[in-house]
Amino acid sequence: MRHQQILDKLAAPLLVRALNEDLARWVGWQLVAVPEDHRDLGQRVIPPILTRWRCLLDSDDTAAETRHRGWVAMAVLLHRYGLTDQAVTAHASAAIDSLNRDVVLSDAFARQSPAIKDFLSAPPPPLTRRPRRPGTLTLLRPGDVVSIQVEASFHAAFVREVAGGNEYPVIEFYAGRFGRPPTFGELSGRAAGDRGGARFGVVGLTYLPDPANQVRAVASGHRQPPLGIDPGPGEGRYTMTDIIRLQHVIERLFREA
Repeated sequence: MRHQQILDKLAAPLLVRALNEDLARWVGWQLVAVPEDHRDLGQRVIPPILTRWRCLLDSDDTAAETRHRGWVAMAVLLHRYGLTDQAVTAHASAAIDSLNRDVVLSDAFARQSPAIKDFLSAPPPPLTRRPRRPGTLTLLRPGDVVSIQVEASFHAAFVREVAGGNEYPVIEFYAGRFGRPPTFGELSGRAAGDRGGARFGVVGLTYLPDPANQVRAVASGHRQPPLGIDPGPGEGRYTMTDIIRLQHVIERLFREA
């Protein structure tokens, strides 16, 4: 049995592709950051990946069968990259049972479910090379306004431009945090999160709708960015980051909000 055979049987190509892109990019970055020691790779990879994807995996707003597919895909892709997590594997096993009980997937998936569970329970082979960096082509456009969830908080951002040959959006955060996705009316006339310091080029901020359910559309074609002052000479137009590191950026930027 191969990882891709299981993933294909989930019949969720966009979800699998987006999750694989997040993992491949983040695992690759961690292998570059600490190339000499892979022993704690799982601790550096799994928690931030789960923070992003729990917006789908644990959400009551997500269809049950989508959550179940997500848990199985998470376990399979972690296994592909030489990683495992007991809680994720347990969720995936229960999700397999639910998908079969509700007859969501094919007969072949149901027949092979015991083998799939055994496959995921076995220790994964160690990763021998850095994953290939996935290409990016963002679907966001200038004037889009989005809400980004981290844990139980929501943060709004305005797409100022698309850079790198349509590879990634440059966003600017509005001030404040919200307990639910903000409405456009709540953002109109709102200041920027920080003078010139709330602008980020975000690699991996690719899809809208976001398969991880972390990024949600608020408005499109809006012409008024957050109110604020442009960066001064020598301050830089924006800071480069990616969709996983952005979560830490948000926590730092809105620590006092």
